[in-house]
Amino acid sequence: MIARRRLTCLTALTLAAAPPAAAQTPAETAVLPRIIDTLCLDLVEALNGCETAVLLASETAPDTADLVILSDRRAAEPQTVLALVRGMAFDGPLFGQAPRLEAGPGNALRLVAEQIGIGRSPWSQALTIVHRGDGFLVAGLTYETYDRVVGGSLVCDVNLLTGDWATTAERVNMETGTVTFERAQTGRIAGARPPVTDWRADDPLPQPCEAALAEWYDAAPQ
Repeated sequence: MIARRRLTCLTALTLAAAPPAAAQTPAETAVLPRIIDTLCLDLVEALNGCETAVLLASETAPDTADLVILSDRRAAEPQTVLALVRGMAFDGPLFGQAPRLEAGPGNALRLVAEQIGIGRSPWSQALTIVHRGDGFLVAGLTYETYDRVVGGSLVCDVNLLTGDWATTAERVNMETGTVTFERAQTGRIAGARPPVTDWRADDPLPQPCEAALAEWYDAAPQ
């Protein structure tokens, strides 16, 4: 009993001596709960190597996330906002519906959105973002989905700069493992240089992806 009382007293003294938690400023209270993910990357060759990408829950578009890209705070020049895109990616309220940031090949940023938490056909979409000239472009898109009920998967990959694309899709009998539908196609559409500031979460997939997805759905066993 004496030892327990001593421990209780020691704990109370420790807590009393601990500094109080710092209060958040109004600006911090408004922004900090919105942060979804951050990543430091060498995105802009002319700058000093740690541009910071930040994903924030949107204040204006429900179930979407905003992307902000900042210059390095340690640079000689004042930190600036290099890009701000509102509602760029899907950001749902459930587990398996949050976007994230990844390092892409070379000096590229990957923004991955997904809906894998519920539903028959979970999906993910990765946008590859690069810096060219004086701005950021969406250089590539990879879309993937699969069927939880009757089996099968689909992948569509498009280089938006060159227009080159490739799709693979299959349907598999979940009981026998037999492949009942299979497609592997490549091609080229008109290339583009879509600015990252023009991209929105509800933009349609490129035409080859939409076509492959429609065919894949039609091939589902009845």
